[in-house]
Amino acid sequence: MKQIEQISLVRIIGITLYFFIAAQGAFYHFGFGKALYNIPSEDFMELRKAVDPIVRGRFKMLYLSALAMMFIWFLMSDKNAGFLSYAPVLLAFLFLVVDMVLILKFSEPVNTLINSDMLDTEAEFIGVRAEWLKFILIRGYLSIAGFLLLMIHLVFKIR
Repeated sequence: MKQIEQISLVRIIGITLYFFIAAQGAFYHFGFGKALYNIPSEDFMELRKAVDPIVRGRFKMLYLSALAMMFIWFLMSDKNAGFLSYAPVLLAFLFLVVDMVLILKFSEPVNTLINSDMLDTEAEFIGVRAEWLKFILIRGYLSIAGFLLLMIHLVFKIR
C-alpha cells in the first residue's frame, strides 16, 4: 500500500474511533449527565452497576485502539510542513492520554466504589455520583475538543 493510502486509512480509522469516544462525552454533556443528577442516587448506583460490566470491556478496547491509531497518525504526519500540519493530531492524542489518566486515577476508583457494597448512606451515594459525573464531564470535554481538532485538521488539511 502506498504511503498516501496508508495515512488515509489511518485517518479514517482514527477519526472513527475518536468519534465514538467523543460521542460518549457529547451524550453526557448534552443531557444525560443532567438527567443523572435528577434521579435518586440509589437509582444512579443501580444504573451504573448494570451498565459498567457491559461497557467496560468495549470501551477499554476502544480507548486502546484509539490511542494506538492516534499515535500512528501522529508518527505518519508530515512534520516537515510545520507545527500546524501535525499539531491538531498531537493535541488530540495528548487529550486522549489525559483522558486515560483521568480514567485510571479517578473514574476507575469511583466505579470500583460504586460496584462494591461499601456505600451505605444517602450522603455517600450523592458524593460518589457527583464525583463520577464531574469526571465523566471533564473527560467528555477533552474528547469533544480532541475530535473537533481532528475535524478542523482534516477540513483545512494544513500540510
